[in-house]
Amino acid sequence: MIKLDSKVIKKYIRAGKIAKKALQEAKKACGVGVSYLDLAERAEDVIYEHGAKPAFPTNISVNSVGAHYTPVEDDENVFEKGDLVKIDIGCHVDGYIADNAETVEIESNRHTSLIKASEEALEIAIKTIRPGVRTRDIGKNIENVIQDRGFNPISNLTGHELKQYVLHSGTSIPNVPKGWKKIKKGMVLAVEPFATDGRGRVKEEYAGDIYRLKKKRNLEGKDLDFYEWIDENFDKLPFAGRWCKKYGKNYRESLERLRRFGSVMNYPVLVEKKKGLISQKEHTVIVTSKGCKVTTKI
Repeated sequence: MIKLDSKVIKKYIRAGKIAKKALQEAKKACGVGVSYLDLAERAEDVIYEHGAKPAFPTNISVNSVGAHYTPVEDDENVFEKGDLVKIDIGCHVDGYIADNAETVEIESNRHTSLIKASEEALEIAIKTIRPGVRTRDIGKNIENVIQDRGFNPISNLTGHELKQYVLHSGTSIPNVPKGWKKIKKGMVLAVEPFATDGRGRVKEEYAGDIYRLKKKRNLEGKDLDFYEWIDENFDKLPFAGRWCKKYGKNYRESLERLRRFGSVMNYPVLVEKKKGLISQKEHTVIVTSKGCKVTTKI
């Protein structure tokens, strides 16, 4: 059993409310001609305005993109009519993380069933989660719901356990029957079914603009200063390259040096293997003695 004291639970719940608010604001801002960058920065501003910090850069995954796309500082992409947009937003309060996502179709309704597939899969997953349940049972229920609607779950994207200042920790929550690990009371889980009309797997397409610190290695001078600035500002959580512009005008060169030294890594943008459309729905839950409490729904 994992014990969470009342103060920690309150921080998780507060983070959940703020993450939900940021996602709601982002959804309302979606529309034809709206820039990806404006949407991402608006969501992140809401998080700061409510006294929290982003747990990772706002992910804006359009059509066949599944994860890890965040706009660069001069991004010129704008939403077009019919785009299927996954907005994935996370924030933390003192390291206690809330992670939530929704799919928005821009000014059309051609893919309602695909959107519903991930939504309904999340609902059944939340009903399934309780102490003693194995991860494969959650994945099986997710798979069944998505397949019943005529789509495929994405087998190599998963939900994940959350711990203080750790976005992906320990237990994975699959979208297919996989894993024998048992759910325990006190676990905090981000559950995120992905549904697609494609093959059901994503591949690495190109290097994205989301980064994470690794070991310092043998850094010195300006490289060490920049590394420590990132550590202090982003709490060892994933960060956007564009966030580093506060450091100075040559931050891109500094970031590339750290990447070459192996002191930061960047996440590849993940795209459906057959370019199928993808929908996503996500909530964060705290496992209780009889089920779970959704922090991003309160």
